[in-house]
Amino acid sequence: MHNKKMIASLVCSALLTAGVQAADIKQGGTLNVPIITTGFVENYNPYTTKDIFHGIMFEPLMVFNNMTGETDFRLAESANYSDDLKTITVKMRDGLKWSDGSPLSAGDVAFSFVLAKDNPAFDSKGIWSGGNLKSVEATDDRTVVFTLANPDSTFIWNLEKYHILPEKVWSKAENATTFTNPNPIGTGPMTEVKFLKSQQMELCRNPNYYLEGRPYLDCVSFRSYNDNSQVQPALMKGEVDWGSNFIADIETTFVKRDPDNNHFWYPANDAIHLYLNTKKVPFNDLKVRQALSMALDRDLIVDIAAYGYPTANFNAGGIGELYAQNINKDISEKYASLTTFNQDKAKALLDEAGVKDVDGDGYRDNPDGSKLEFNIEVVNGWTDWIQVVQMVTEFYDEVGIKSNVKTVDWAVYDSNLKQSNYDVAINWSMVATNPIIAYQEYFSTSRVGNSWHAGHGVNDPEIDSLIDSFGQTGSPEEQKAILDKLQVFTAENLPFIPLFSNPTWFQYSTKKVDGWPTKENPYVQPVWYDGGKRVIILNNLHLK
Repeated sequence: MHNKKMIASLVCSALLTAGVQAADIKQGGTLNVPIITTGFVENYNPYTTKDIFHGIMFEPLMVFNNMTGETDFRLAESANYSDDLKTITVKMRDGLKWSDGSPLSAGDVAFSFVLAKDNPAFDSKGIWSGGNLKSVEATDDRTVVFTLANPDSTFIWNLEKYHILPEKVWSKAENATTFTNPNPIGTGPMTEVKFLKSQQMELCRNPNYYLEGRPYLDCVSFRSYNDNSQVQPALMKGEVDWGSNFIADIETTFVKRDPDNNHFWYPANDAIHLYLNTKKVPFNDLKVRQALSMALDRDLIVDIAAYGYPTANFNAGGIGELYAQNINKDISEKYASLTTFNQDKAKALLDEAGVKDVDGDGYRDNPDGSKLEFNIEVVNGWTDWIQVVQMVTEFYDEVGIKSNVKTVDWAVYDSNLKQSNYDVAINWSMVATNPIIAYQEYFSTSRVGNSWHAGHGVNDPEIDSLIDSFGQTGSPEEQKAILDKLQVFTAENLPFIPLFSNPTWFQYSTKKVDGWPTKENPYVQPVWYDGGKRVIILNNLHLK
């Protein structure tokens, strides 16, 4: 029998989270934010623009706030599971409108989810390709019913990631995947495009936003930068108010320039790994994967390449600091040798695997005598990760392994990871309400080809079933046992090498704008690149 208290906790609502009263807040002002891109074009399709419009132009149904453990209902008023966990009934807010003033109905919501079925490229969380969603139906103007083939108490977590779009517009698009959505109609706090040029785009207040008096700000101005190295001076000069990227020596380069207004807060975020393509030699050999892990000094990598901001991750079980309460310490300790810096042991394992220097050039060769050399992919401009990968190649050099830093554009990186077209790649792990979602992304067969995290080649039907069983129970004890088994499976197969727990990169200026989440008022994890978290912050920001 499932735990109804647990299910109820999924649907508790906390609409507004900051402690400032609306009557005390000034309206107006523009928030300046950096976007790492080569430039803006007139494309307002939220599925083909790296989700920069989610939570700004397009409001989610709800937001699962992993910082508070609560559900912040947005377009939806409530969401409830049936007793058998096979039906989710979502009730929409009364009187919702699109930004052009026309009514938003449950039919639009149902259409939006079916759109993801008809266009698999939009099915970002695999709700259709995974096979469990049977149907989405609007039973009246405010009610949407999701019918599942099998019980799944985790399915509801997917709903916030899909864009709610107007049927009257998108039903007329000949090809939704190439549709640029000119003259966009949205539901988010900022929907009106006031200014657009190659390096700057401005979105302004939705005249029909469903929250009275919100947003407090008039506009959000997106400014285009090529990489992190350009964002840092922009922050220092006060050109942008909100930074969400790595900044070198933040205390000196940013805070000290204006200590009263320049701040940062780096709460724990995703686990960063080196993903290994086990479909290729020599990564198909577990001993090689173990050796590559033992060859790395994580503390030194964090201190030197990442300026000490992350936390070294010695847990081989697949999750890091963000999910510290879910890490089974006994399991982590059992496999601690896999993440302990030990180059002598790494060399011994490589020898046992037959990876030896055959031609005497100082570098090891594959067991068949062929040259062993591989690339580690990282996105061009991601300066902190490039430094990390450079250090990794130096450690591998010390055990006789030839590896190279390979910087690629985002589009290439995105495609290569999803299509398993890489040797090794540095990448993050999924941040979600519960770590079971991270394991789904790592191992569920349905995610292969759709996820950056599933292309490593380690899959098992029994693990698929184990992951699926998590949503079939509401028992915390049973769910813990499932997570423990997944930690063991990850450690024993090591398809990716844990490096560190990334901080949530968050720099902000209070010179003009206030209402930010802080360590003292952690009302949401301050992630710009997550539309749900972003909309909560935008609804609380205001002129100082």
